[in-house]
Amino acid sequence: MTNSKHNVKKVIETINKNLKTNLSIGAEEALRISRIETGMSPFDLVIGGGIPRQSVTEFYGFQSSGKTYIAQRIIAHAQQQGLLCGYVDAEWSYDPVWAKTIGIDIDELIISRPDTGEKALDILLALCGAGCDLVVLDSIAALLPTAEAEGGMEDQQMGLHARMMNKIFRKLPMAMSSTTPGTAVIMINQIRAGLGGYITKETLPGGKGQEFFSRIMVRMAKGESIGDKGFYIKLTTPKNKTFKPLQECTIPFYFTGQQEPMYELFTTALDLDVIKRRGASYSFNDHKAMGREGFVSLMKSDKILSEDINTKVRSR
Repeated sequence: MTNSKHNVKKVIETINKNLKTNLSIGAEEALRISRIETGMSPFDLVIGGGIPRQSVTEFYGFQSSGKTYIAQRIIAHAQQQGLLCGYVDAEWSYDPVWAKTIGIDIDELIISRPDTGEKALDILLALCGAGCDLVVLDSIAALLPTAEAEGGMEDQQMGLHARMMNKIFRKLPMAMSSTTPGTAVIMINQIRAGLGGYITKETLPGGKGQEFFSRIMVRMAKGESIGDKGFYIKLTTPKNKTFKPLQECTIPFYFTGQQEPMYELFTTALDLDVIKRRGASYSFNDHKAMGREGFVSLMKSDKILSEDINTKVRSR
């Protein structure tokens, strides 16, 4: 074993000296994945501890499924940790009043509203190179190639969007890792219906390259309603190269934009099987209630119960 390690180091030193490259041993600390916690325990659990730096994480789903809300909540939590965040608003949908309601420090958020897709992606690269900890691109589907912007409505340009995205994915790894500890990039995308065939297939704007380059892909969908106050966002990870894939969790969304930590503790405990479910009944030890609302109300009224559940969740 000692000789093997000696040989590995000798090979690395020789190649690095001759080719002036950066070979290293697989156990190097610098190669370990650094993550930015999302501030949502259920989500952190299913993706492996947070959004990975030096990586692209893609959020996609149908309209009003919570993609932008989740991304902005991650920004808000990252800012609370003292991290620098950027937001490339290709959809021109950013609202500072709503962002502030979610918890974002709008005075410390770098915002861009680019005219073209190429400009948006150049800004994304620049933010990564400048040392931003987290950058959100909203969205891939809204990026407008320059040739399309300058052309007429009747002009047909095939593959411009996909070629543009493939180029940025090739350039991003170097930009995201140009500073220490690196930048985490979240790209938001939409689901569209594919063309051709007898069966309607789902597709993502921007080409197939994103499915290979993205380190984590998170599909979001609207789940159960929370009365007339909001609904649950269902998050699924069909792809995850940093943790177990095919994991699921739910995050509550309220129409007021406010967060509800007790609901999130409840969903985390439910996902970890700390809280048991049988039909519409939920239980923890001797405590029982009907429906999600009923059990969360029980947790709010019984501080000892909520603390016991929180302790159990953390021990997992």
